[in-house]
Amino acid sequence: MDFKNIPVNHQPAYTWLWNTTVTKEGIKERIDEMLDSGIRAFYVLGEPENFRPGVRNTHLSPDYLSEEYIDLVYYAYEYAKSRGMYTWLYNEGGFPSGMACGQVTRDHPELAIISIASRKVTVKSCEAFPHSFEHIAAYCDGKRISTDEKLAKDTEITEYYFKNADNRGIRTDIANKETVKHFLNLTHEKLKKRFGDAMGSDVIYMFDDESFMGTWTRGMEDIFIKKYGYDIRDFLPIISGERAPKTREEYKASSDFIMLAGDLVRDNYFIPMRKWLNDHGMKSTGHIDNDHIPEGICVNRYGNSMKTLREFDVPGIDVIYGQLSYPEKLSPETMRFFPRFASSAARQMGHSDCLSESFAVYGAMVDPEEMRYGVNCQAVRGISLFNFMVMSYDRKTAMMHQYRPNFIKENPSLNRLSEINNHTARLSYILSNTRADITTALYHPARTICASGEIGKAAGESFRALGHKLEEAGVSFDIIDEEIVENASLDNGALVIGDIKYENIFTPNCDLEKGEVIEKLRKTNGEISPVIQRTNTAILSRKLLFDNGDIGYFIVNTSGENVCEKIKISTPLTPYEIALSDGEIYTVEYEREGDLVSLITELKRGEGVMFLFSENEKNAFTRKKKEKIFEIEETSSFISKRMHITHERGTYIETVSHSEIRSGFYPFEKDFSGEVTYLAKLPKLSAGEYEIDLGALSSTAEVFIDGKSVGITTYPPYSVNFSVLNQGRELKIIVANTAANECAATNFFAFEDSGDIGGYHEKMNPKEALYRGGGLFGPITIYKLI
Repeated sequence: MDFKNIPVNHQPAYTWLWNTTVTKEGIKERIDEMLDSGIRAFYVLGEPENFRPGVRNTHLSPDYLSEEYIDLVYYAYEYAKSRGMYTWLYNEGGFPSGMACGQVTRDHPELAIISIASRKVTVKSCEAFPHSFEHIAAYCDGKRISTDEKLAKDTEITEYYFKNADNRGIRTDIANKETVKHFLNLTHEKLKKRFGDAMGSDVIYMFDDESFMGTWTRGMEDIFIKKYGYDIRDFLPIISGERAPKTREEYKASSDFIMLAGDLVRDNYFIPMRKWLNDHGMKSTGHIDNDHIPEGICVNRYGNSMKTLREFDVPGIDVIYGQLSYPEKLSPETMRFFPRFASSAARQMGHSDCLSESFAVYGAMVDPEEMRYGVNCQAVRGISLFNFMVMSYDRKTAMMHQYRPNFIKENPSLNRLSEINNHTARLSYILSNTRADITTALYHPARTICASGEIGKAAGESFRALGHKLEEAGVSFDIIDEEIVENASLDNGALVIGDIKYENIFTPNCDLEKGEVIEKLRKTNGEISPVIQRTNTAILSRKLLFDNGDIGYFIVNTSGENVCEKIKISTPLTPYEIALSDGEIYTVEYEREGDLVSLITELKRGEGVMFLFSENEKNAFTRKKKEKIFEIEETSSFISKRMHITHERGTYIETVSHSEIRSGFYPFEKDFSGEVTYLAKLPKLSAGEYEIDLGALSSTAEVFIDGKSVGITTYPPYSVNFSVLNQGRELKIIVANTAANECAATNFFAFEDSGDIGGYHEKMNPKEALYRGGGLFGPITIYKLI
């Protein structure tokens, strides 16, 4: 494998929001800006005016899915291709997918998403119940009654009925098999007509976003009776969420209902969607919703989510709310290991391609260091393809701040993305072209979780706790489900499915799982089998198998602190390191006792290292040693650029021509977002290679010597290398923080239209206030490389 020259299709794809008037000139200008910022892949997500009016305003023009709109999407692809970039396609106007942003229900109102509702109706004595077209069932005193039943006295009846679950009237019922036919005709077929042979050759991925059904679909009562042999209408107070299940029968009804809902969505939406794409040479990718919490499969009625994920060519996860960020910010209900759902599904389909949608609502304080943390913490759990959100086409109004971070030039540090993008692409390439060596599995008790109530909650908490326990023990594991268990064979306590052999299986609470599944699981082994030996439980690892017999170990520090750890790996092979920064192979220092190799790893928070073990000698470099020769303790500094968010001019960067010069390592003020220039004198240096270590800074920096740029550094360790040929003495360091200071300090949002600001602002703004800062804190150290 060539670790240096990574194909562009492995670059992280950025979501480009089209939320205002779009022109060819604007497309060209913004694509050029992407390249200048280090972005080399994207997809267009159009947000029409009727997407979420009043909640999140958008003003897309031309109209979504019009010929003019699709022509502009094609122009964006064509121009990007001419610049050496890579594009995906997105299948919806806004999200969730499956509605063509109201065009399906416009033509077919009967396909609108529906949910169960109830109302009180008084029935006169000796009269039949006057049920409506939307009627599902009627209850009296908590018991279901026949619609033909005549009561002896005037009685208040509870009628359960279905209603449109979307007050905008644009969402669709994807459990109805007719929906996908009309959706494909309105979206995919139109794109195919314009893109022609480019779909399936240059453009491979089609993104599907958070598709899910309501709480009912027409005819579900008949489908349910046919499948399970009893009437779900006898359990509507449970199914509707009016009360929690209490009896065994009620728990089973809740479980059967949600599992059936998942089957309908899978069979009637995800499978035909994938078939259309495969028939046209494309791959389906995307993710389901609420996949980071155990009860998400109930909230969105996915049932067996693993089975659904295996209906994507490239299964994915959703990481846009800070689910995986520095540990002090983790929400308690999050399953930290949830990326393993997608990576396990991919492995069970025979490949390693799986996706993450990341960052959209993390907040403006996101910088390349936070991005590296998020990427590495997902990659060590198997995610191999990344979608970073978002870039706004709108640059004038508050709409550009609806999702933060916003990867545009106006936001400090986010015009320096080459380092994190190349790191991510190299990691993606390695993971996609290797096989994970995983022999442990955690059973996902979907049936029991779908029972809801106390039983479902206990199963979910047991599953989450067991997954966390395995990770803390250093075990790399897959997630398996009832379908995998049913189709697997037993071999001396191991489950064998295709080329995968799960030698150890861990099973959480499984009260409502199938008897034959439980019986097979009882016959399996359950020994803790760590990938490597280590003492720090925050160190996670993934073992990778290369086709040539080499073995890789990706080691990640998932904590919020720097760590120094001695790891031990049992292997007769010789260790090397693949530098994720540039793809070079380096020798590493190690100790060996028989087949036990010991390596010292010093990792910043979120940092990862890729070790390569081989029986063949590699053409590897030896890292030069560093000799400290000088430490710069004083600098002068001045503000050189300032970010503004104003009512009059929108968001812009001001170049500051006259600014107060200060001395020392001066931190940025709390209300300041932008760039500060630091100046210092270098000592007299002899010819040779050097490293400038900038020490602590926030968030990114570009280093100049005598006015010439010698490097950009965007995450720890903040350092750049340079060579001395002609003596350079003037050191200039331009440090940028993030947009968090300005977003937290400005009064702009208090006076803007709430629809333009959007509903996510209240989630992001408090986080931005906590993480405000920036500056070069030093000390600056000069090392000679020898």
